[in-house]
Amino acid sequence: MNLKPPRQWESAVDRQIREAQERGDFDNLPGMGRPLPVESWDDEWALAHHVLKQAGETLPWIALGREIEAAQARLQSLLRDGARLSGAERSRARERYLREAAALDKMLEEYAFMVPVRHLERGRLPAHVAAAQFDAATRGA
Repeated sequence: MNLKPPRQWESAVDRQIREAQERGDFDNLPGMGRPLPVESWDDEWALAHHVLKQAGETLPWIALGREIEAAQARLQSLLRDGARLSGAERSRARERYLREAAALDKMLEEYAFMVPVRHLERGRLPAHVAAAQFDAATRGA
């Protein structure tokens, strides 16, 4: 016969939290004992941004912006490498540069349709501009 007084009713979530505390799952967490960071909730989108951030996500146009920056860095690397090449190697490097520049231009076009305000657009990279960039970077090499 159980003579213990009945425990107050607890939800399944409360029980899981209590058991985790008892196991020490919450001990030594990063930031333990420090106040939570203060976040601004001034605009109507603040809560949405907060939820996305906590989930490790971001808005699609911000993620695409990061992809664009990575593609631009790859193009700069191809320009540096192309300047050291000659003959058929340089020709192949130019073709690769133009393919990757075309892919970047598509991303820039998509980005322009996604950004919430026009001043955030990043321009475009037409094929003739990409070709001129490669040729200028490799001229005289």
